[in-house]
Amino acid sequence: MFNWLYNIGAWLDRVARRTWRGIAHFVWPNPESSIWRRLLPYGTLFGALAVTFLIAGAGWEVTNSNAFCGLVCHTMPPEYISYLNSPHSRVKCVECHIGRETIATQFTRKAHDISHVVKYLGTGYETPIYVKGLRPAPEICEKCHSPEKFSANSQKVIKRYSAEENNALTETHLSFKIGGGSHREGLGKGIHWHIENQIEYIFTDDKNLQQEIPWVRVTNAETGEVEVYTDVEVDLPPDFVETQISQDHLRQMDCVTCHNRNSHEFKTPDNALDDAMARNIISPEIPYFKQNAIAVIEREYPSMGHAAAAIEGLKNYYAANWPDYYAANTATVDQAVAEVQRLYEQMVYPNMEVTWTTHPNNVEHKDWPGCFRCHDGKHLNEQGESIRVECNLCHTIPLQAPADGSSVLMPLSDAFEPESHIDTNWISRHRFEFDETCQGCHDVSNPGGTDDSSFCANSACHATEWKFAGLDATRILEMTNVLSEELPTYPAAALTWNDLVGPILASRCVACHGGTAGLYLDTYANALAGGNLGPAIVPGDAEASLLVQLQREGHPNSLPPDELDWIIQWINAGAPES
Repeated sequence: MFNWLYNIGAWLDRVARRTWRGIAHFVWPNPESSIWRRLLPYGTLFGALAVTFLIAGAGWEVTNSNAFCGLVCHTMPPEYISYLNSPHSRVKCVECHIGRETIATQFTRKAHDISHVVKYLGTGYETPIYVKGLRPAPEICEKCHSPEKFSANSQKVIKRYSAEENNALTETHLSFKIGGGSHREGLGKGIHWHIENQIEYIFTDDKNLQQEIPWVRVTNAETGEVEVYTDVEVDLPPDFVETQISQDHLRQMDCVTCHNRNSHEFKTPDNALDDAMARNIISPEIPYFKQNAIAVIEREYPSMGHAAAAIEGLKNYYAANWPDYYAANTATVDQAVAEVQRLYEQMVYPNMEVTWTTHPNNVEHKDWPGCFRCHDGKHLNEQGESIRVECNLCHTIPLQAPADGSSVLMPLSDAFEPESHIDTNWISRHRFEFDETCQGCHDVSNPGGTDDSSFCANSACHATEWKFAGLDATRILEMTNVLSEELPTYPAAALTWNDLVGPILASRCVACHGGTAGLYLDTYANALAGGNLGPAIVPGDAEASLLVQLQREGHPNSLPPDELDWIIQWINAGAPES
């Protein structure tokens, strides 16, 4: 036994010695050898290193490719396909998920991501995929986008098709105030104010979706003022902030707080069909197509095969119910059905448990809470002021117009803003505070209606269910009766400046005519003195009074008819002060 072991050991020793002598002879040849023989070891080493670098470089490039991220490393067709259809389809995955850092940093981050492969090969791979830690925006987004450059408003036309026979088209026109926020333009204006100022928030929902945000802290970059807002509908424990910070639930707002699905958007069926019809990929001329397509693709199916069969069944529907139309437009209907099939395949991924409802899109507030996560009227500071619920902070009042381009004019004057409108919760409260005083600035016909006949009958506002805005929150409803007591009403009173006319002009006109055109309407004496254009009030002669003349010609801030009648009567009575 021992002899056998000894023989094996002796043999291994001889092999090792011979191998070492061979290597030594190759690396350190006889000095008398030719120069080529002496250079051979260095050439071999250089070649080996070159091959190694080439293989490593090729491997680095392969693992940095979009196809590797989407198809090889782990199976993630929802993310990959949505990425290919996104505005960032020419930006490499690694540029966002790993970052444009040094090779060493990128290598470290990529090595860490090997854990994803291990999970995929094992049993711990999550479905659906939820991103837990996106790179901060300055590292990623701001490598291409500069917040300081967002200065001009952008115009957007949103096209929507109805579920009627003619798929009637309406257009909603909006101007988005994307700029501002910078010191150059003045802090407090524009959507990107949120980037120029430090905003921290705590989320409490799982999966890192950040849809439940009960606590917000705002630090104004210009004044240094700090305000903390908490959701009054949520009972927060005393140690809430400290506990959530320890759990890494504190975030500073940046680009991806809102633009979280810019590269991986899963469109809703409604939006996807509207986009396809607006581009005429699906003909809007097909009767009831929007209605029928929505009904088919919003259904749940046991498999993609069942879904495909149901969508294909749209052809049979038109052949059976619209035989003449289908016979004359077979190619048009077939193309539309094929597009619905394609759209559905971008929305639903059963193996990954993904549909268009899986990932919230925070950049809007129709299908997901989005802006209303914080701007819901329920987040109040210690003074009882909410995070402002004011639509025109970020965009103009939406205006819905029919396809023929006609629209009702709904002017919104900047000349006068009543104290009530400055309330941080005015949008949620205005429906409770409406009275005759509103018609001084707005056409108030059919208030709360949807026929677009006036400013207060705006279908783009009132025909939409703002289900995420929190407008019916208990604490907010408790506050809605406060302003009604403060809004001015003017019953018949003594026709004097002190009793009637002065209060009317103070609420309606003084905001501008505290010097505009040299006219001051703040006191009786100033009103009688007139302005640069002449006498605003001529006692005893309303027809000669410029105030009356300009009101009748269509002043931008028109007085309600009954108030103007009272003022005319007062002037003709000699314009008494008391």
